[in-house]
Amino acid sequence: MVKSNLLEFEGDVVIVTGGARGIGKSTARAFSEQGARVVIVDIDRDKLEEAKESMRSDNEVRAISADVSKKDQVENVVKKVVEEFKRIDVLVNNAGRDMGSVPVTDVTDEMWETILRVNLHSVFYFCRCVIPVMIENGKGNIVNVASIAGKEANENMAPYAVSKAGMICLSRVLAKEVAKRNIRVNSVAPSLTRTDLLNELSPEQFEKLLEKIPMGRVGTSEEIANLILFLASDRATFITGQCYNISGGRGDY
Repeated sequence: MVKSNLLEFEGDVVIVTGGARGIGKSTARAFSEQGARVVIVDIDRDKLEEAKESMRSDNEVRAISADVSKKDQVENVVKKVVEEFKRIDVLVNNAGRDMGSVPVTDVTDEMWETILRVNLHSVFYFCRCVIPVMIENGKGNIVNVASIAGKEANENMAPYAVSKAGMICLSRVLAKEVAKRNIRVNSVAPSLTRTDLLNELSPEQFEKLLEKIPMGRVGTSEEIANLILFLASDRATFITGQCYNISGGRGDY
């Protein structure tokens, strides 16, 4: 049954990684405005505190500084949340990095490993830790923020595109594994979005990617957040294992 209360996530505990800016910050704020108790996780301590202060003052908001690419720090975040709230209702894996336009022949081991650790390994670590908590609670929702680049590969962005394709596949695998446990797992695939990641692109690469968007503009972090909230809500109870393009018309499947 769809909740009639305007505060659709009232009392729910929501973790948002990469929550200090961009899509993560907008998503955390949107959940907070819907009554959730939000835990924002980010490696940038200063931006993290700024994001926390921008949330609704009458709701519980926690800020935890952590490097999500490190297994022990992810485990510590989940442990802290469970100790305080005894549950986790929604997990949004949004933390991500890019390193701009680099052909495969110039990608260093460090670049490859860094992008995969932040964009993909972190999702695996968080899901592995959080799913048992959700199973114990009898329900849960996971939304992973991928990219249209994980579907329609962009040249000179191999580490980023591969990491996002891996995230989409992992989401589908997990969705099948936990479908009968009342846990749903979906992902979203934004195209160009007005976030700090755009600064990693050269002007030429930005224009080339913009030309692929039929609507002729970049998306906003608020638009992405709206889709994430929908997928995590009781309005999407028969949706799992899907990856939704939010791309202004770009994308083949």
